[in-house]
This record gives sequence, C-alpha cells and structure tokens, in this order.
Amino acid sequence: MRWISRLLRRRPEPTPQRSDKPAKTAGQREAESARSRSRQARQEIQSYWPEVTRRATRLRRELEQNHLAEMFRAALEGGRH
Repeated sequence: MRWISRLLRRRPEPTPQRSDKPAKTAGQREAESARSRSRQARQEIQSYWPEVTRRATRLRRELEQNHLAEMFRAALEGGRH
C-alpha cells in the first residue's frame, strides 16, 4: 500500500507552454513559406478550373464536328476515311 501512496504523491512535470517552445529554424520557416505558396497556387488553379473545363468541352465538340465533316466530305467525294 505504501507504493500506491508514493505514486499518488509524485506529481508529473508540467507540460511546456507555447512560449516554452524553441524558435523555428530557418528550414522550418522556409518549409512553411513553401507550403503557403503551394496552397495559394492550388487555390488559384482551382478557381480557373470551371473555365478550363468549359473551354475544353467546346474544343472537343468542335473537333468532333470537324471530324464528322471530313468523314461526310470524304464519303461524298468517294474517298476513304
């Protein structure tokens, strides 16, 4: 029973507070800066995505129409496609 009372009397060391943390190293600051730039670039790209999708859809449709026109023209002229 004595060992239980000894355990109860021992207090754990307090956890360090934020102010106790060491200053960030230059490498850590560079990594955080790079991560921030990466996030900003990703958000910018994502903002353009609907426009890119719309233009790609339009180009795909035009290519398909041109291809069908070529096939139709070739069929009328007697050529093979």
